[in-house]
Amino acid sequence: MLRSIVVALDGSASSVEAGLLALELGKRHRANVEVLGIVNSAWIQRPEPVPIGGMAYKKALDLTLLKDASDRVNAVLRTFSERAKDADFAAFETKRVDGDPRIQIEFEATAHDLVVVGRNSLFDEDGELYEMPLCIDRVIRGEPRPVLLVPPDGKPGDVLAAPVLIAFDGSPAASRTLHMFALLGLAAEREVHVLTVDNSSEDAAVATAARACALLRRHGAKQVHGIGLGDLQAGTPAEAILGTAKALGAGMIAMGAYGHRGIREIFGSCTRAVLANSSKPLFLYH
Repeated sequence: MLRSIVVALDGSASSVEAGLLALELGKRHRANVEVLGIVNSAWIQRPEPVPIGGMAYKKALDLTLLKDASDRVNAVLRTFSERAKDADFAAFETKRVDGDPRIQIEFEATAHDLVVVGRNSLFDEDGELYEMPLCIDRVIRGEPRPVLLVPPDGKPGDVLAAPVLIAFDGSPAASRTLHMFALLGLAAEREVHVLTVDNSSEDAAVATAARACALLRRHGAKQVHGIGLGDLQAGTPAEAILGTAKALGAGMIAMGAYGHRGIREIFGSCTRAVLANSSKPLFLYH
């Protein structure tokens, strides 16, 4: 069962949404929520080439940016505390940390079941990927716990009331995601749909989805439905996932992250395509 959540906040819009969703999950599952306010001081003050005589200006600018980041994080931590108290939720703690966000999240996540981050937060790295921060990509790839990635402009109450879509193809990453989603109790009291796409036949896809549904029912899920699609019905895996989520009005998508390696991941990764195009929170595990 879900007992503890860590959510990373930097004051960006999607991190604020991540904090609200973490609060709603904490209330629903009676889980502790640790709120991590991150100021990436090392990145702000990183060495950079400057024109001759420009070092003093750079130092002054760095101090201004550092103060702005610090004020933003302090404000978002204060706002979270106020909202939690207004909701009569006491099982939370806030912590401000300075340093590399990925390292800070990795360190704190050891004591938690779930990591919650904003999809468009932590833009503190050079070489950002497909409109998503490189830091977020590294958290998803490196974090051994599940990551809930929250887009901006979401409504936490609506997310938790709407159906869940679990993308399941029988692969190790998809299987681990299915089990973790069930073990954390996230399927209980939710309408859950399991989508399977099988190149061999629709019948094989339906059978695989049915087995996944049986697992979820054994973990307390009451409203579980399997969807099996053959290759000719589905388009690409990412198109099948996104299209089905839209048709169902899903509030959340759960899927295995980066199930392929090498060139198949670099070109045309399903994970990357869904990350780039989903407007719903994504529960990711690998």
